[in-house]
Amino acid sequence: MNVAEIKKAIKRIIKDHVDVFRQIGSSQPKLLELAAITGLAQHYKSHGYAVKVVNPKGKKSFAVKTSTRGYPWNFSRIVATKDSASAELHMNLMVRSAHDEGIYCVDVGVVEGTVIPAEKPKTAWLCLDNASLLTFAEVKKLVVYPMLLAQFLGIVHEIKPSFLTSPSSLDPAHLPPALIALGHFSGNAAVIVRSYTSRGIHVTIAENYDMRLARVRGGSANSPFS
Repeated sequence: MNVAEIKKAIKRIIKDHVDVFRQIGSSQPKLLELAAITGLAQHYKSHGYAVKVVNPKGKKSFAVKTSTRGYPWNFSRIVATKDSASAELHMNLMVRSAHDEGIYCVDVGVVEGTVIPAEKPKTAWLCLDNASLLTFAEVKKLVVYPMLLAQFLGIVHEIKPSFLTSPSSLDPAHLPPALIALGHFSGNAAVIVRSYTSRGIHVTIAENYDMRLARVRGGSANSPFS
């Protein structure tokens, strides 16, 4: 993983939308999660959305949520708006299962605008209701191998199973659930991914993600997921 290039790409994508962007550290998993949310922000920009960073009350710098601990109103969010449409991007977001009372943490959650409190609510907040989650992304510092794909489809099944059975009715700007990986396809992984369309599986597999971000840093207005 080229940490320097990833940092440059992140700063390139959000520099116009945040007042202060302080040192984010060099922990590669955390850096990759931040690269994922900023890449998704660029994806919305490529679809004509206006994108801005909203920091928690009282903070001028980007507050990065790096684990399951903490509440979303204490960390920065990215807001994407277009006409009457609005969505928010959150890091390490707790989400209710689509099947039961289980709670999962997605690396990046894309939610309907305003459903997550901007400040501490009066009533206890455990997680986002599943119906309010539009889509999500998981990040891995790995090559894309067949069992990783199987594991990712298992995650989709637990959180947003409708993407495994039918096309999305969402705005095309909302990616289907995304697996973001630093590595290339290994083994027969590419063959498996190519079969998803004919099988009715609607997910996004973004291999070689650092190279995709480097392309954006070079001035491309396209989505890093295209």
